Amino acid sequence: MSNTDFLAELHREYDWRFDEVRRLKNLIEGEKAALRDDLRKSLILLLYAHFEGYCVFSLQHYLTAVNTKRLACRTVNPALVAGAWNRLFQAMESGDHKCKVFKQKLPDDHRLHRHWRRRHFVERIDESYREQVELSEDIIDAESNLKPEVLSRNLFVLGLDHTFVTPHAETISNLLGKRNRLAHGEDRRGVPEREYEEYELSVFAICFKLIDFLEDAYRESSYERAVPSYPC
Repeated sequence: MSNTDFLAELHREYDWRFDEVRRLKNLIEGEKAALRDDLRKSLILLLYAHFEGYCVFSLQHYLTAVNTKRLACRTVNPALVAGAWNRLFQAMESGDHKCKVFKQKLPDDHRLHRHWRRRHFVERIDESYREQVELSEDIIDAESNLKPEVLSRNLFVLGLDHTFVTPHAETISNLLGKRNRLAHGEDRRGVPEREYEEYELSVFAICFKLIDFLEDAYRESSYERAVPSYPC
């Protein structure tokens, strides 16, 4: 995937989502002042839905784009190697006999079993590094809601900068709390314009930053390891 195509897809997804937010916002602003606060409740629901949806899409888009490069694990940064080997690590840690890496008959002793699996992994590590990177979409996890710390964790897993989320963490947490209370009928109050604008400002700030960081990471091949650690 070219840099241009990668960026175009990020913008295409952003545009349709947040055009919906803008259109609803404009419709609400055209109503009588007495109705606007109540109508903004629906705007809160839409704003959060598209925030979560866009963040998850963007990270999965980056993940897919890296997969299409068909890079050897030895050539990518450690964060992506850890992600690519996620299932292997889970199999090793859980004692999953079905993992293709661990085909031989295993000893019965638990401690010896654990040591054997670790040793077997080390013995074939060169082979693992020669395999192609294949990141599974399930390493991107929005959990039940995309809390700021969850977004930061997903960025970290992909080896991307996650610190830009911190200045907006409190506002996004408040938006999520407001959205949940409205959706569950626990809060029936309207949403004042000033409160909504604060939420929207943080959402747009994070999404714009996300586009910038993902574009830079893809264009500059930040997913690559500076110097391969293992021979071909």
